Amino acid sequence: MTLLPEARRSSPPMKSTVRRASSAKTAWHRAVAAIMTPDLIAVVAFCLIGLLVALNFILRFQDFGAVIEQYNRF
Repeated sequence: MTLLPEARRSSPPMKSTVRRASSAKTAWHRAVAAIMTPDLIAVVAFCLIGLLVALNFILRFQDFGAVIEQYNRF
């Protein structure tokens, strides 16, 4: 038993002197933290690229809807 490290003694909990942030400020910080996650930014970038490719395709081939309609008749 002499080889085990001594247990660290923790200090008693102290009352915080820092004022709590308002709920609106806390909600704002949580929203910003959620938006700034790398996963969300990657998903938004991927969706934005898809939207731009779709708009490019729609504007480049304006009569493509008529072609699809003709193929659906068969």
